[in-house]
Amino acid sequence: MYEMNRRVLCSDIGEKNEVRNGALIDILQDASNFHLETHPVMSPYFREENCGMFLVSRQMDIIRRPVYGENIHVKTWTVELKRMYGFRNTVIYGKNGDVCIASSAGGAFMDLATQKPVRAPKELIDKVKVYPVLENFESCSRKIALPDCEPQVYKDVYIRRCDIDMNRHVNNARYVDITDEFIPENADVSRMRIEYKVPLKRGIKVNALVYTQGNIIAVSLADNSGKVYCVVEYTLNK
Repeated sequence: MYEMNRRVLCSDIGEKNEVRNGALIDILQDASNFHLETHPVMSPYFREENCGMFLVSRQMDIIRRPVYGENIHVKTWTVELKRMYGFRNTVIYGKNGDVCIASSAGGAFMDLATQKPVRAPKELIDKVKVYPVLENFESCSRKIALPDCEPQVYKDVYIRRCDIDMNRHVNNARYVDITDEFIPENADVSRMRIEYKVPLKRGIKVNALVYTQGNIIAVSLADNSGKVYCVVEYTLNK
């Protein structure tokens, strides 16, 4: 388990003085990365084997958005770990100890040089402490089914240099920055689900296919051949 305290900074907030979607993901993944980098079992293994964990899915439930200057507390822990993948819960607590953001995420072990999946030794996995899943959290499917309707298609979405992270592909949070452009400006988002399918790299041109059905908006980022890189599903408050 890993915990950290921080304040909501100017770089985190959007126009409403609240933490924007991409910055919420930044906070969640910062805690996860710090946890892995300081983990007494996994950190030495990652260094020695030159591997890491790439996210394949995330669900983020937004109960309340922290505001500028607020002191927040972030806690993350492993809830399941196998030889090729693992799952965690992460929670952002507000200044009064209330749950602002509840999240579950799944990742796969990857060789950083080849960017191909690897299998960790069983004896290593058996040493990692696993904690109970977050109470009162409705965990949805990790696979996102697109709404049965015709999408609105936005052509030629360009990947910017600032979207790329140290793994040389689009950062997990930046996918959300990209897809946020295709939902209503004042959308009141209560839940986000993200399925990371294929790492999107700089120089690849994609289209945004936007599916809207009821209070669900799903944005699929795909190239002209139909290859899907990422799907982000937004649930809006009615």
